[in-house]
Amino acid sequence: MKKLNPFIAVIFVISISIILLNRYTQFNINDYRVHFFFLFFATSSLVIIIGQFFKKLQTNWSIISVAIIIGILCVLKAFFTWGGDWKTQTVLYSNIDNPAKTINYQLRGDRFAFGYKKRVVGIYRLAPFIEWTTDIDTLHLDKTKWKKLNLKLNEMKLK
Repeated sequence: MKKLNPFIAVIFVISISIILLNRYTQFNINDYRVHFFFLFFATSSLVIIIGQFFKKLQTNWSIISVAIIIGILCVLKAFFTWGGDWKTQTVLYSNIDNPAKTINYQLRGDRFAFGYKKRVVGIYRLAPFIEWTTDIDTLHLDKTKWKKLNLKLNEMKLK
């Protein structure tokens, strides 16, 4: 009988924590590939933990086949449910004290709809693919803390 590997439990706790933070807080994973990477590991580790608890997933072959099936299901979920990533069109302001904080104008093109959703948000970059976003009203912005940039990035490659 195969014992539960504590490494799998740690993977589950970390990955489900990141997924829940992304879902219910202003913590944002800004790359769909990273998001579904964490989703795959959260789901796979949960199924492996449950399967080993009920003594169903005892061999490496059964664990690998479950991981392959979950990978296929995550790809299908990504295809049918992912609305799109927010892409920065213009960096409006940069924080004078901390350059990792910016105020951006962003667009998101929904895959199965026409047009774009728009937002102006304050972004604090935590990692290359992770950021903390807050809604910002630029009319009541303290201009002594922010430097106006109007840097055009055009991440959506619009004409």
